[in-house]
Amino acid sequence: MCCRRLIVCVCLLLAVGCSVQPTAMLRPPLRPLAPLLEGDSRQLMQHIVVQYHGTQRDLIGASLLGAQQLRVSLLTPEGLSLLDIAYDGSSVSAQQHLGRESGRARQIPPRALLADFQLVYWPLRVLEQSLPQGWQLTEHRADGRRVRQLFYDGTLYTVVHYSTDDIWSADVQLDQKVLGYGLSIKNL
Repeated sequence: MCCRRLIVCVCLLLAVGCSVQPTAMLRPPLRPLAPLLEGDSRQLMQHIVVQYHGTQRDLIGASLLGAQQLRVSLLTPEGLSLLDIAYDGSSVSAQQHLGRESGRARQIPPRALLADFQLVYWPLRVLEQSLPQGWQLTEHRADGRRVRQLFYDGTLYTVVHYSTDDIWSADVQLDQKVLGYGLSIKNL
């Protein structure tokens, strides 16, 4: 009788343990994109080094930031188009060209790349206003440099280090902790 109760208790504990997932292991949702920037359009040409799941890839980024749209194109160093992402203020569209690897199960979501692009270049107040509950963005100086940190439910999600105070001319190092990738961005 005692052994039967023990077996029932163990089975119940296993059933409950399998059905409950600790919140620390759950991946936070992708954060919403901020509104488009107002004012004059900007064009950026950048050398981007992507580190993702132990691999490193050099890319060229061509971006257009305007009041009507945000467009980001990623190219090989030879100029072959890999990915075009567009955001019109309400929806994201992405077109992948070369570099499609059918065996590669995990890719950085285009929406996450746009959100990180905004995290790097958008004004802090615009970003803060677009963050839903659970997200927190801070900006401070460390070793004389600007640093932005994005948290989700108190856990560090993304860190951005700038080489100078001028975000448009700074070399940038972004470390996306949850999705597991890093970006090094240098303006050309």
